[in-house]
Amino acid sequence: MSLQTTLNDFSAFLATQIADAGVLKGTGRPDTNQSMADKPKGTLYQDKAITNGAALWLKTGPAARDWKVISGDTGWKTLEIVSKLGNSFLRVRRLNDTVTYQFGGLQWGWFGIVRRGGPGYQLQPSDRERNVYILSQQRVPQGFRSEASMIGGIYNDKGVPYGTWYLGGPGDGNMLRFQFLDPVPTDRDIGDIRVSNIMYTTNDPWPS
Repeated sequence: MSLQTTLNDFSAFLATQIADAGVLKGTGRPDTNQSMADKPKGTLYQDKAITNGAALWLKTGPAARDWKVISGDTGWKTLEIVSKLGNSFLRVRRLNDTVTYQFGGLQWGWFGIVRRGGPGYQLQPSDRERNVYILSQQRVPQGFRSEASMIGGIYNDKGVPYGTWYLGGPGDGNMLRFQFLDPVPTDRDIGDIRVSNIMYTTNDPWPS
């Protein structure tokens, strides 16, 4: 069973268990509602509109914005990316506090980038021949950001390493780049990229 399936099952179980336990109910998110600002720590609130995918909130502290989503799912959101080849896409999803990325769009689910210097290509200056932006500076959206920088592998369809992906945290620009072992070609695109799993816990407020 996958982690995501487990989290889905837990969220459904939690919502069922507390549905009739005196939960406050209303419409809209409580962290921006002045009438909810003085609710005591430990208060549960159900948003009947499930605004932005958030169904159940918990008051975690005394401040007006001290509300945390404990049952919410944004669904998959397609991000605006650069350097992409053809119909390649990058999607992001937040389930409670867990953020997951999904790459694809080309034949057999591949992801691709255009040749270096091609339309939409954005090099990353720390290695102008090998590093390329997928999400440029501050383009990891708020509500989905990592607390720290992360790294993982990118491969061709046979599992041979192309290099790494690098996700910058708040201290490194909230961006996503690929870092290739060899210079990115200027005479051909790369269209058979497989990206290793990107999943992490975020402390960002729920996305708006």
